[in-house]
Amino acid sequence: MKYSRHIAIVFLLALIPFFNCCKDETASLDTTPPKQITNVEFTALNGGGYFTYTIPDDEDFLYVRGEYMLDNGSVISKTSSVYADTLFIEGLGQVKEYEVKLYSVDRDNNHSQPVIQRITPLVPVTVAILETVQVQPGFSSIVLDWENERRLTVQIFVKITIGDRTVNQLYSSNLPKDRFIIPNLKGVPHKVDVHVRDTYGNETEELHLGEVTPLIDAPLSKSTWSFLRDQLLFGNKWDYDSDPNPFEQVPYPEYQRLHQLDSFKNAPMSFREGRIEKFWDNEYDYERVQNLNYFNTGDVGYPFSYYIDMGREVVASRFKIWQREAWGMLYTGENVEIFELWISNDPDPTDGILDDWEFVGQYRIRIPSSYTEARNEVRGGHEFMLYPENPRFTKPFRYLRFKAIKQFSNGNSGCMSEITLYGTEGDGSIVEDESVLTGAIPGWE
Repeated sequence: MKYSRHIAIVFLLALIPFFNCCKDETASLDTTPPKQITNVEFTALNGGGYFTYTIPDDEDFLYVRGEYMLDNGSVISKTSSVYADTLFIEGLGQVKEYEVKLYSVDRDNNHSQPVIQRITPLVPVTVAILETVQVQPGFSSIVLDWENERRLTVQIFVKITIGDRTVNQLYSSNLPKDRFIIPNLKGVPHKVDVHVRDTYGNETEELHLGEVTPLIDAPLSKSTWSFLRDQLLFGNKWDYDSDPNPFEQVPYPEYQRLHQLDSFKNAPMSFREGRIEKFWDNEYDYERVQNLNYFNTGDVGYPFSYYIDMGREVVASRFKIWQREAWGMLYTGENVEIFELWISNDPDPTDGILDDWEFVGQYRIRIPSSYTEARNEVRGGHEFMLYPENPRFTKPFRYLRFKAIKQFSNGNSGCMSEITLYGTEGDGSIVEDESVLTGAIPGWE
């Protein structure tokens, strides 16, 4: 028993410094509030604005807190950093006077007396965004564009009316510029109405944007497509006697300056298992079935081009393109990240397809933020409008140039698996071809 009593005494003696420490820490808490901020100025923005100020010289000053009330009665609190002299506020739903209380806060959470500011914001963010909304016809779709200078999260509500039938669509965004495409529409007039709501409950009235009639296109059949070899590209300017090996032949001397990868020269037709004809055979590369379905340039360098003969005159509106998947190469490796499309309708191919080339656009495959979206794009194809700023058909053309600018990695070889163009025949007609690849192959999702 004596032994146990000695242990208990020693234990209690050991706790005394701990209790003293706790007592000292509690007693040392600062209860003195910091000084107020000074030299406060306000700059009005849409639905809010920002304050600039001079912070107090208190050593334990931590941040500034702003407190204000929304039109729905909710009290909002915004804070700034210890290193900042600026505080932003947002969510104000009217152009009227609001009261904002600005507190200095120290490291012990002491608050100064508030500096009260009465401010008037510019028109709400929702109204400012709605004023920028533009609608235009897309291909079997309606396209809406808008600007969101404040980059605040908003919801865009779109009401589409066809006759007595109404469909509502919703899109959420916080990008400075964004686009919402409503697909799978028929070529008939659609009434379009839009309103905008933010996360603070501010909502605009509905704005009628008129009637929009979608443009109609369809997948273009690839049954007549062929590789436009260099000999055909140069036509009668090609020197067939320059070498007995057709792969070593070149144009006549006066045209050899054009026979460059960045000009009128194809990348190699094949390299190992890759072949250019696989670029339009209506099957994308899928590692699980080991079909090795892609073109492969080998170590040819960038930029490089492939020239394709459509086999007839067409007009195009948009396209889908599929990556190579083999050996975990999606969004990386030899897959082409940035590329261009060019078109030509040279009326006399006998002298070479060297004239009438028109730049259509440069396109980039961007990696979606979520795994699910990235996977769906890979299977369904990355879709691009040829003229995204002003959706329209190209001029009539027969020849297509695919020009690769950059791969996802930093090598010199290039691979892609499939491309599908949408549009109409040259005379405006649509030819149905169910074999054209337009999305995920069933069973390969």
